[in-house]
Amino acid sequence: MIWQKVSKVVALGFALSVCAGIGIGQQGQYAPFDIEHYKIDAKLSPDENRLDAVTAVKFAPLRDTRSIVFELNGSLEVKEVKMTAISTAVATSVDGPPPLKGEISNVTFVQDRVGVSEIGPNVRVDLGATVPKGSKVTLEFKYGGVMSSAQGGPLITKRLAYVGPDEGYLMYAARWFPFHEYAADRATSEILVSVPSTYQVVGASDEPVTTVNGKQRFVMKNPGLVGNLSYGRYVVKTLQYGGYELVFHTKAGVDDLVNEYAETLGSALEYYTTRFGTPAFGKKLVVAQIDDDSLEYYSQEGMLFLANRIFNGSKPIILERLQREAAMQWWGLTVGLKSFDDAWLSQGLAEYSAFSFRESKLTGAKLDSLRRELLEKSLTFEQTASLVRTPASLDDQSIAYRYIMYSKGAFVYKLLRDTMGELQFDSLLRRFLNKYREQNASIVDFENLANEVSGKNLRYFFARWVEGTGVPEFQADYLILRTRSGKFVTRGTVKQNYDNLRLPVEIQLRAEGQGRVATETIFIEDTSADFNIESDGKPIGLDIDPRFKILRISDDLRVSSIARRGIEQYKEGNYVEAQQQFEAALRLDRSNAWIYYHLGLLFLDQLNYDLAIDNFKSTRELARRGQASPTWLYVWSEIKMGNAYDAKGDRDRAVAAYKRAQQVGDTYDNAQDAAKKYLAKPFDPRATDEDATAVR
Repeated sequence: MIWQKVSKVVALGFALSVCAGIGIGQQGQYAPFDIEHYKIDAKLSPDENRLDAVTAVKFAPLRDTRSIVFELNGSLEVKEVKMTAISTAVATSVDGPPPLKGEISNVTFVQDRVGVSEIGPNVRVDLGATVPKGSKVTLEFKYGGVMSSAQGGPLITKRLAYVGPDEGYLMYAARWFPFHEYAADRATSEILVSVPSTYQVVGASDEPVTTVNGKQRFVMKNPGLVGNLSYGRYVVKTLQYGGYELVFHTKAGVDDLVNEYAETLGSALEYYTTRFGTPAFGKKLVVAQIDDDSLEYYSQEGMLFLANRIFNGSKPIILERLQREAAMQWWGLTVGLKSFDDAWLSQGLAEYSAFSFRESKLTGAKLDSLRRELLEKSLTFEQTASLVRTPASLDDQSIAYRYIMYSKGAFVYKLLRDTMGELQFDSLLRRFLNKYREQNASIVDFENLANEVSGKNLRYFFARWVEGTGVPEFQADYLILRTRSGKFVTRGTVKQNYDNLRLPVEIQLRAEGQGRVATETIFIEDTSADFNIESDGKPIGLDIDPRFKILRISDDLRVSSIARRGIEQYKEGNYVEAQQQFEAALRLDRSNAWIYYHLGLLFLDQLNYDLAIDNFKSTRELARRGQASPTWLYVWSEIKMGNAYDAKGDRDRAVAAYKRAQQVGDTYDNAQDAAKKYLAKPFDPRATDEDATAVR
């Protein structure tokens, strides 16, 4: 489709999914206007796959104009456009058009259903005369068409509107009503929906849903991104979590997953409310199950669409995504975007919020592992585009877009938190939410507020991390001195390769003796900073940023960022692609225990037990020589090796592996409990209640 080259589709998962963000068309050459209210009367005919609607659009031109252009799904044919009301403003200049009086009857329109212009399928309306800026105009559109495929919509392979005999859905991003400025032009709405009585209609509404002349009435009193509905024959379940009411409309047989997903969403909503403040949607979130021909996740104010495949079984990646979707209710919906180029304020901040939620539950090695994972994802496509240029440069459904906008985007917020301090940063987010509640904001607005809250000029930060690409690489030069008292002093300088870099950096000195580690935080100003660390034992090593707090590169991270692509493919169940990425990473580093371990997990899931054992053995041997990072790879390689032996019926070798795991003694991720469990009862790969791969 011609439209696809300019229609940016977000994987916000949220409608900007707010965004699947299904991108904002560029309308710079068209007369600007602001839509204030929609009144939509829609008839859905499931057996005919048909939508017919009459939509009244109340808007105000932002400059004197005679022509107005609306986006509209190309599957819909406009039959009539007429002006039903106009309240004209005074002309903007002496030479401008005179105020209009009375009714304009000669409104005409031209529809482009193919989308030859850069905004895609649209309707251009000639108002019959030049209307002054600020006038209040209401146009009524009568239109209809078959909504059974992705044709006419912004995505080639995913349908965002569907009317079918078993179920259906209408999403804001589908442009199923006359539409303007994706994700930016917020409006109120009253929507009447007619559908056969055997179906339930689902949607968010600021007022109780009522029946008017046999039609379901949904009202949005506060300006937002409207027009999100679904229908079907649902099993309805309502649950309460942290003051929120979660109403699930699903197919039969997924009750256990509904409970788990409700708990995930509810706990995330409660955390975000405590951390940031209340969202605009109130206290009720509607969740609707839809088919697999649409997006996996799509969020709009007070509503979340989830595809069938999300209900095939719970995975950690699904729960993490639900946490992010919950955060979309704050970032992108409660606070909107001035343009899709500001998507970092929605997608990146939603991912940061979910990351912060997970961070709050972890300590020690698990917390370090979480941060390392985010760092590796951030590095994977980091050089491709900056955060501010990514929406215009990349297809928002691409892997590169997701890694940059979500992973790097979240990491940059974490860096800002570390730069400002947690209390100031939390204050910034609360003030941002309150200042721009139910309004649109830009990255410039956010930067200005960050300057105000911090009392500092943070231009250097936004230029480096938001508008630029490239990450620093650190190295340390140091001397070890012996004092008269028998202690050791390590004195040196941490250097990096970028000018005007300002951020706190942790350095960790490892010394002889059990548990002898000294950690110090220095502040980089420009290119370097000095340090001076005293220790009782003789220093044996110095680690820069041991807890993965900084967006940086190193030889190890160059390899692990490639491996991370494999890990993410593995989580999604794409085993062939995962194996290719792991093998590519191994070609760069043949002694990387992290990669061998994940190859072992991959082969174990594929029931290729001999190859799994080979890779777990390679992990173990590197760990024995002290060459495995993180150190928990040692204990878990033994446990997983035991699982592989059990799976192939070699109980003696399995027991030996579990006993070796006990001797290692590492307790990471309940390793000792797992070893004890499998010593008592063999691992069964066919059992549905077995532990998932413990750590990834």
